Amino acid sequence: MNRVVIVLSVLFVMFALQLDTTFANTCPDNEEFVVDAPCDFNCQNICSPITDTCVCIFGYLRDLNSGECIPEDQCDPIPEEITLGCLAE
Repeated sequence: MNRVVIVLSVLFVMFALQLDTTFANTCPDNEEFVVDAPCDFNCQNICSPITDTCVCIFGYLRDLNSGECIPEDQCDPIPEEITLGCLAE
């Protein structure tokens, strides 16, 4: 009887762990799950090291304003810094 309880307990724990892993690896559209990546590349060009999460697939960048992965060509351009030589003195 004890052996049956132990086997059922082990099977239950294994099932619970598998279920948790399956849901953890589900990502939104245009994203994929990674264990470790140097950055979650985004439109704002800010590098944040990440682990065990979803990142944008190739050709897409995360828009930090909406949190969604959008095609690279739909990112709003980042304003370039303007320097005026006459004001530098």
